[in-house]
Amino acid sequence: MRSQIWTQIALLVTGLLGVAFLVLEAQDFAELVQQGFGPQRSAFLSSFFAVVGCHGLHVSAGLLWLGTMMAQIFVKGFRADILRRMLCFNLFWHVLDIIWVALFTIVYLIGEGR
Repeated sequence: MRSQIWTQIALLVTGLLGVAFLVLEAQDFAELVQQGFGPQRSAFLSSFFAVVGCHGLHVSAGLLWLGTMMAQIFVKGFRADILRRMLCFNLFWHVLDIIWVALFTIVYLIGEGR
């Protein structure tokens, strides 16, 4: 049995975690630029800002989609078309998770060792 309240709570928590990620990313970028490590300093930093920033844009798009899904579920319930959209949203969000694990490994772990 589907529970709209628990679905909305789970989506809200997901959205809050997404916003927290974007805030931390923005703080990280601001701190790097303030310390003189902006994208113009080196090819690595240029690619770092581009790749991580692009991921941040996708998370932002996902948050907009999440808000849309929350509104649709609230208004229309768990109709078949809404469930299909929710499945597509879930796939999008999980692909972002997988990509972030790869980016974190390449940029932060491998890049830090150089």
